[in-house]
Amino acid sequence: MYEKLKHIVKSIVPESILKSQDRKIRYIQGLSYRGSKYQCNLCDTKLRKFITLHTGDLMCPNCGSLPRARGLWNRIKDHLDNKVVLHFSPSRSIKEAVSRKTNTTRYLTTDYEGEFDTEFHFDIENIDLEDKSIDVIICYHVLEHIINDGKALSELYRILKPGGSCYIQTPFKEDDIYEDFSITDPKERIIHFGQDDHVRIYSPEGLKQRITQAGFNAEIIKVKNEAKNYNGYKEIDITIMCYK
Repeated sequence: MYEKLKHIVKSIVPESILKSQDRKIRYIQGLSYRGSKYQCNLCDTKLRKFITLHTGDLMCPNCGSLPRARGLWNRIKDHLDNKVVLHFSPSRSIKEAVSRKTNTTRYLTTDYEGEFDTEFHFDIENIDLEDKSIDVIICYHVLEHIINDGKALSELYRILKPGGSCYIQTPFKEDDIYEDFSITDPKERIIHFGQDDHVRIYSPEGLKQRITQAGFNAEIIKVKNEAKNYNGYKEIDITIMCYK
């Protein structure tokens, strides 16, 4: 229902107006979802329920956060103090949460395609930053878009300070990595990789191996949550922690 209504509104109202009034729209929309059964840990709004998308993801009606963003925030929120942070393709809800933490030394945001509102537009295969200049890197749902992921991982390793950490997540499947660069048609990519701009599907172990080949120490962190948990986290939330 939510997605049908959103589609109708977008077909009628200019995108520029929707963007400029997004906060007000979400606030009004979110009023009917207020309650006490759940809570978004990014905007702290208490809810009677989350919005269920066609993918099964639970979206916060107030800030628009998805389960992967709420899980990420739960993982990083206590590890950003006095750090220089580089975040690839950040959602607005995460950006605002990090920005509220006054003890973060510098929060750099980047999105190469310009899809997200960011400060920089770095090419992940050739990042315009000094060696060993970043304390924390957040690279969520980016590498599955990158053909030369080995080069991207080498760049992440280059700019990370010794003792720094890098949080990486992608869509995952069991068994081996599946990639086929001859598949370029968007419709075929949806069939093979789940999205029209994805070029592969990783397995956790396969991605970990590529990460270690770039020089990192890596650990697969797998968190199991109840299906209807208070903060609307993913039931199975897998992140690969990388250390230098």
